[in-house]
Amino acid sequence: MSAFGNSSGNSSGNRQRHGAYGEYQPSSQYREGAGQELEDDPNDKSSRLKGKVTMLKEVAINIGDEIRDQNQFLTTMGQDMEGMGGRLAQTMKNFYEVWARQGCGPFFYLTIFALCVTVFMYIYLKAR
Repeated sequence: MSAFGNSSGNSSGNRQRHGAYGEYQPSSQYREGAGQELEDDPNDKSSRLKGKVTMLKEVAINIGDEIRDQNQFLTTMGQDMEGMGGRLAQTMKNFYEVWARQGCGPFFYLTIFALCVTVFMYIYLKAR
């Protein structure tokens, strides 16, 4: 008897030990499965692998196209926003110029309008 247990015979359900050092050899069920795997057509496996690689290549190309389209869209949107920012700045400048010429009249009307809308909304929501 060795340090690894019984050196002859079956020490586990799947493997057999032979020799003094306890080398493992697969059981008969594993040897049969390996034979079946060796009989499979290597061309079939390579064609399946080639198909998967082709599919992944197409997916990568489609992702790249989508990224390019989205970047172009974002660039266009950014340019449009810059243009709108300039227009908004010009509108605010015009508003302040009119306000300065007219005194506090527009501010007074704006405050009265906001107060009327607030009172109307309060009454409407209370009555509901």
